[in-house]
Amino acid sequence: GQVVDIGMLDATTALLTYQAGNYFANGVAPGRLGNRHPTIAPYETFATSDGDVALAVGNDSLWQAFCAAAHLPELGADPRFATNALRLAHYDELRARLVPVFASRTRAAWQGILREAGVPNGAVRGLDEVFADPQTAAREMLVEVTHATLGPVKVTGVPVKLSDTPGSVRTAPPTLGQHTAAVLRELGYDQAGIEALVANGAVRG
Repeated sequence: GQVVDIGMLDATTALLTYQAGNYFANGVAPGRLGNRHPTIAPYETFATSDGDVALAVGNDSLWQAFCAAAHLPELGADPRFATNALRLAHYDELRARLVPVFASRTRAAWQGILREAGVPNGAVRGLDEVFADPQTAAREMLVEVTHATLGPVKVTGVPVKLSDTPGSVRTAPPTLGQHTAAVLRELGYDQAGIEALVANGAVRG
C-alpha cells in the first residue's frame, strides 16, 4: 500500500495538455476560443436546427470526407481551406459558411451523415438525455439511495471501475450532524463525552 495524493490543482493543470504545450513552445498564453480547438479546424460545436453537435475534422482527408458528405464540394475545392493550416488562417470565413449549413438539419440527421462518412462527431446533450441513456444505467452511473429525510434520491455513481475491489455508492449524502456520534465513537469518545461536545456547541449532534 501507499499514499495516493491527488490534488485538484494538479488534475486540472494536467488537462491543459496541448494548450500547455503551445504555451511552452512560444511563451504566449492562449486566448479564449469557446469550443474551438486551437490548432485543428473545423473542430468545435455547431448549432443544428434542434441542438448542438461537436464536429472533429482532424486532418485533410476528413475535411474532404466532410465536404462530400455535407454536399459542399465548393468548400472542398476552395484553396483557402485546402489544408488544416489554411483552414485555421481563414477560420472566420470558414465558420461563416458552415453555420447556416449545420442549422439547416437536425442534430440526429447530422450525426447520421457524419457517421456514415467516418467523420468524428458527437451530440452535445443535456442532463436529461445523459441520464436517460441506457449506457449511463449500464455503467451504473445513476444510482438510487435512501436519504435520512428525503427518502429515495438519485445520485451519480462511481466513475472508476475496479475489477477486484469495485467501489459503490453505499449511503446518501448525510444530513448535518447525522454521523457525528458514530465518528466520535470511532475516535474513542463515550456517550457522556459526545453529549458534552454537543452541549457546548463544539459539534453538531
